[in-house]
Amino acid sequence: MIFHGDGRKPRPFPHFPMNREPSTPAPRTIRRAVRMILPTALILPLVGYFSGVDYDTIADNTANVVRGIMPMVGLSLIWGLVVSWRSGWLRPIVARQPASALPGFLWWLPFCWFGLCLIRLVSSPWPEFDASYLGILAFAMILVGINEELLFRGILAYGARGPGPWSEARTMLVSALGFGLFHLPNLLVGQAAGPTLIQVTYAFLMGITLSVSMRLSRGIVLPVAMHALWDFSTFTSKSHPPDTALSLASLTLVLGMLILNLSAVVWCLGKKSLPVEP
Repeated sequence: MIFHGDGRKPRPFPHFPMNREPSTPAPRTIRRAVRMILPTALILPLVGYFSGVDYDTIADNTANVVRGIMPMVGLSLIWGLVVSWRSGWLRPIVARQPASALPGFLWWLPFCWFGLCLIRLVSSPWPEFDASYLGILAFAMILVGINEELLFRGILAYGARGPGPWSEARTMLVSALGFGLFHLPNLLVGQAAGPTLIQVTYAFLMGITLSVSMRLSRGIVLPVAMHALWDFSTFTSKSHPPDTALSLASLTLVLGMLILNLSAVVWCLGKKSLPVEP
């Protein structure tokens, strides 16, 4: 209370309300989810462009990782956390999800994924890297995994479920499509058109695998780990492709993942909508 010496009635200190996460989350719609992630998809290429680091060399050394990756990922992650928190979506996104009815054999998808990562790690020229570069690269790739999984297996997948009974197929395909298109603006940071289109297609297929892994594990922690390890092993093995035996093993794993992805999509398309989540 503030007391006045002239006998006037005391009045309370002014009250400044604190911003809180809404007790009732905003309605789940694809349109709302797209609006939430679209600004980061539009701004990130500009940040990358002004960093002066070409996309093809963005992880070639410590300086490029710090200048080319950290600012983009940091801004995007902050944006994703803020908009998901303000909409009331963050808590249900990171909470344990409803049980999945996906068939158990689809667990081979994350196993194949980790197998491909292991082949890349074995092929990497570790003596050529210094410890500081590996530490910074690992940290950057963890941030990339958290950021992109929050955006696509989090915000976009949550919005794609809609307010009523939801479809595993719709959620999976919308999330994967958004993840693929998210890589299209790499054209603006120095990547050629051909490799960009291949990357968009590749990312769409990877998005299906990550979506399946999310539903099987009932959370985004496993997809975050998969995503981070994939990107890390991609950059460490960039200049050293695996030998013939490992290349054949990689091809076998990739073909197996394609078959499993197709099986997951067909299975989901044949299932009825799931009940409304609490």
